[in-house]
Formats: sequence, structure tokens, C-alpha cells
Amino acid sequence: MNAEIIRRLENIVRLGRIQTVNPSKPFHTVTVTIGDIVTKPLRLLNARAGKDATHDLPSVGEECIVFSPSGVLELGVVLVGLNNEEFPTPSDDKNLKLRMFEDGAVISYDVTSHSLQAILPEGATAILTATGGVTINGDTTINGNLTTNGNVQTNGNTAMTGNNSVGGSQSVAGTSQSTGTISSDADITASGISLTSHTHSGVQTGGANTGGPQ
Repeated sequence: MNAEIIRRLENIVRLGRIQTVNPSKPFHTVTVTIGDIVTKPLRLLNARAGKDATHDLPSVGEECIVFSPSGVLELGVVLVGLNNEEFPTPSDDKNLKLRMFEDGAVISYDVTSHSLQAILPEGATAILTATGGVTINGDTTINGNLTTNGNVQTNGNTAMTGNNSVGGSQSVAGTSQSTGTISSDADITASGISLTSHTHSGVQTGGANTGGPQ
């Protein structure tokens, strides 16, 4: 077996580290350090690259595998995702499915507690766009309430079929209409006039009623 064949056999599968990352179209490329060798730009393997597509570039220094058809490094394809001491696994919980991002954002699902979490870093935003509508289903019989901590801004109409309980103050800029009874345990003031303590002029105190003949 001559030296060229041995070299090609050795190059079929090689371990290395990402040297540079080059986002470009129609495909991304990376260069890889393999020992003393730095490869030419090589194609990067993505999870999907058809009608469904993914975009997830590796980090510089990330460990990788280069698969080279016929042992020709210039034709190599790069596969990433190997943990090591520099980039250790973010969890050792076998029941946790987790994605951690470099800014500290974490998306996880625990198959034991059935808990889905998305934790974003300070100042981060989340935007959900669905022009056909968004539905959130919860079962109140098993603690399926929707809890919001923070201010809520709604641009548009709001319709509720259940009861509404307000623990704080409420301000209405427009008109209000009710087809049911409105009651209050405290005084009601309209244009500075108290419902419980206002007086009418020209009415003698006593047992008479205002509002016309009785």
C-alpha cells in the first residue's frame, strides 16, 4: 500500500476544530484545524437543507468531524456537536431536553415534570407572529390558569366570556355599557357629585320623595 493510499484512508474521517466560520450563500463554509493543517473552506452539515431548512452556525474552536469522500480533504463535509472540556455538556439530566444559547438564553423541556421553559436574558424580547390567530388552552381544574407578571398592552378589542376581577384601580377613557346590574360597596362620584352624599336644592327634608308625584 503506497503513501498516497494511506494518506487518503487517514483523511476519510478526521477530528479537528473550527478555525473560521464563513456565512454565505448558497451555503455556509468553515475552515478546520486538523493538527498542523488548516483546510480550505468546507461545507457545513445542517440538520435540514431541503424545503425545510435550518440555520445554526458553529463557534470558533468547536470540535468537529470532517468526512472526506475518497479521502480528499478539499471535498470534506463538516459535522459539529462534540462536547469536550472547553465546551462541556450544559446538563447531565437524562430527562431534560435543552438548548442553550451563547447570550444565556435557555429553552428546555423536562419529560418527567412535563415542564416547558424559555428563559431569556435581561432585556431580551420575544415576538410571536400568527396572522391566523393564537390560541392558548388551559384547564383551570388542574391549575391551568394563565398568569402574567408585568404590564399588558392590548391593541384591539377584548372579549371575555367569564368573570373579570380587578384587584387594583381601573381607568376607562371611553364609554362603558352594561346589560346587567352595577353595584358598589363604596360611594360613586360622577363629575364631582357624590351619589351617597349629594343634596338637591328646593326639596324640603322629611318623608317626601323627589322625582315627581308619588
